[in-house]
Amino acid sequence: MTTFRLGEVPLEWTEKRMMGVATAGGEYADICSSERISRLRIVLAGHLESFGFDDLDASVLQMAAPRNLTQLVSRVVFSEGLAGIYYRSKYGHDVENWALFEPFHINVKDSESIQSDDPDLHAGSPTSWVEDQEVSERNRIRLGRS
Repeated sequence: MTTFRLGEVPLEWTEKRMMGVATAGGEYADICSSERISRLRIVLAGHLESFGFDDLDASVLQMAAPRNLTQLVSRVVFSEGLAGIYYRSKYGHDVENWALFEPFHINVKDSESIQSDDPDLHAGSPTSWVEDQEVSERNRIRLGRS
């Protein structure tokens, strides 16, 4: 099995993916809204101590760990029959993250293949994408300053 260093993906990664604009119907829970946090505090009160928390707030929900807690939050929302969750990125609240529960249906409005030198791809990463053929025999895309 080939392993990649932090910030690297196989060049084929771009061949198997696309980017574009789509819409999805349904109702989504804004898990960091004050209303949703109030509900989650009640529903998850008996579980918080097992995750090492005394209380639940937005900062806890934006942590990457413990993963079991964020999975439990998703399960609670899923059990309510909603289509998914919505939250703002911990890297900046101007970045929106959406998670759709399966099964889902999206309406593709526009799509295109991803090119390794695409400016939107570069803008989405903290560094630039560079093809690096010296790392190994396989082509890789490496995140790094160009």
